Amino acid sequence: MKSNNQTLWKALIVAGILLIDAVWIAASDFRFDTSSALKVVVLTGLCGFAAYVYHAKRPRRHFNVMCVETAILMAFSAAAAVLSYLVTSLDFPAIDATLMRLDALLGFDWLTYARYVSEHPWLGLVFSITYLTTLAQVACAVIVFSTMEDTKKAQHFVAAVMAGALACIFISAILPSAGALATIKPADTIWKIHRPVVDLAYKQTFFDLRTGVEQWISLNSIKGLIAFPSYHGTLSVLLVLAFTGVRFWFFPILLLNAIILMATPIEGGHHLVDVIAGTGVALMCWYGMGLFYKSAHVYPAGTVSRPAMAIA
Repeated sequence: MKSNNQTLWKALIVAGILLIDAVWIAASDFRFDTSSALKVVVLTGLCGFAAYVYHAKRPRRHFNVMCVETAILMAFSAAAAVLSYLVTSLDFPAIDATLMRLDALLGFDWLTYARYVSEHPWLGLVFSITYLTTLAQVACAVIVFSTMEDTKKAQHFVAAVMAGALACIFISAILPSAGALATIKPADTIWKIHRPVVDLAYKQTFFDLRTGVEQWISLNSIKGLIAFPSYHGTLSVLLVLAFTGVRFWFFPILLLNAIILMATPIEGGHHLVDVIAGTGVALMCWYGMGLFYKSAHVYPAGTVSRPAMAIA
C-alpha cells in the first residue's frame, strides 16, 4: 500500500463516521446545528486546496502531507466529537464506583488531591494553562513533522490520534464514566482562587445526554464527554511518543505533557485510573499503527526523516 492509499483509508474512516452520525441523528430525536459545521468545512476545504497546489502546481511533498493530514485531522475531530455525544446517550451503566475503588487501591484520593491544588493557586494556574495546550500541540505536531520533512512521522501520528479517539469513544460507550468530579460532587467551597477547566456545570451535559434532556449538538459548543479512558491522557502520551528522539523538541514536550497528565484528574475531573487507561490506549495505538504502516509498506522512498534535523 502506497502513501496515497493511507490517505484514502483515513478519508474513508472519516466518511464512515459522518455516515454513522447522519443516520443516527436522522433516526433519533437528536438535532444537529448544521451552520456550526461551516467553519470546519471551509478550513478543511482550504487545506485540501493547498494540498492540491503543493501536489500538482508547486510539488512540495512535505507541505502537501502537512495540508492533507491537517484537513483529515479537522474533519475527523468534528465527526468524532459528534459521535461521542451520540454514544453517550446509550446510557449504559456507569462504572464510577469501580473506578473509585481502583483509585483507592492505588492510594489515590481525588478529594485530597483537589484540596492540595486549591491550596496552591500557582499550581492550579500551571495545570489549567498546560491542560488547555493539548489540542494546539496536536496541530503543531503535524506542522513540525511536515516542515522537518518527516512525512512518515506526521502520517503515523495522525493515524494514532484517530485510532486513539475511536478507541476512547468505543470504550466510553460501553463503560461510561462521569469522572471523579461528577461522582464526588464536592462543595463549591473546595475551590478557592483556582477554578478547574472542567466544573460540575460542564459535566452536566454528560448526564443530560444520558437522560435525553440534551438532544442538540452544535460544534460551536462541543464538550469533551469521555472520562474513561482519558482522551487527554491518550493525546499527551501520543505526543511524547511521537517526539521521542526529536532534537530540541523531546524534553519540552515531555515536561509539558507530564504536567498535563498530573493536571488531568483536576482540570478534567478524572479518576486517576482514567489517565492510566488513556496511557494504555496511547501505547497500543502508537505501536499498533507503527506495525500497520510498516507491514503495509505505506511510505515511499525518501520520506525518512533527516538525521541531522530529527534525531537527537
